[in-house]
Amino acid sequence: MEILHEFANNIWTVDGPVVRDMGIWFTTRMTIVKLSNGAVWISSPVPASFTTLEQISKLGDVRYLVAATPRHVWRLERWHTLFPNAELWASRPTLFTLQQGHLPITGYLSDAPAHAWSADFDQMEFKGNPLLSEVLFFHKETHTVLLDDIIQRTPPAQRNALADVILKLEGAPYPDGAVGLDMRMTFIDRGLARRSLEKLLSWDFEKLIIAHGACFESDAKQYVKRAFKWLEK
Repeated sequence: MEILHEFANNIWTVDGPVVRDMGIWFTTRMTIVKLSNGAVWISSPVPASFTTLEQISKLGDVRYLVAATPRHVWRLERWHTLFPNAELWASRPTLFTLQQGHLPITGYLSDAPAHAWSADFDQMEFKGNPLLSEVLFFHKETHTVLLDDIIQRTPPAQRNALADVILKLEGAPYPDGAVGLDMRMTFIDRGLARRSLEKLLSWDFEKLIIAHGACFESDAKQYVKRAFKWLEK
C-alpha cells in the first residue's frame, strides 16, 4: 500500500501504481508540498487509499492540484472530485495531452509561478519541444527540483525482456536513467532547450524528485548535467 514519505521539510511523496504507456511499464509518483501560507499543493496526483488521503488532509487545506506535463493532466479529474474547491493547474496543451472530459482548469503553467506559491517555488517551462511542454519547479526552502517526464529512471520490467531492451535502446537504462532517445528527438529547437537547461542549472538545487523512478536526495545537479549531455552536440 502506498504511504506518505517525507522527502524533505514540507515535502512528501507518494508512490502510485505501475502503469503502462506506449508499451512500457512505468512507476508513478506524486509530490505533496505544504506551502508557507499553510495550503497544500499536489503535483501529478496518483490513486491513493483512504488512509493516505486522510494523512494528506491533516497537512492542511488542499488548494492546488497540478499537472506539469501533458501526459499527467487526466489525473486531475478524480482528485478534483475529492477536493472540489482546489484549483486545477496544467501544462500548456499539446497533441500529447491526456485529458478525459472537461476540466475546470484555473490556469496554464508558465515560466512565472502563480502568486499563490511564488514565495515557495520558482518555475520554468522546459522549451524547445512542441509535444512536451513540461514545467519544472524549484522548491526554494529545501533546494529541491520537481520534474515529471523529461528524466526517467525506469526499473527493469519483471518478466518482460522486450521492454528492457526498448529501454536500453532509448538510452535510459536503469539505474542511471536519462532523457530517452524518443524525447530527445522531439526537441526541435535545441537553442531554446539549451537556454532552458541554463536556467534549470542556475537554480541552487541538491535534491531531485522525479515521477518515474528513484529520486535523488543529494548531488542532483551533477546528475542533471550528465542527463543533458546530449544537448551539447
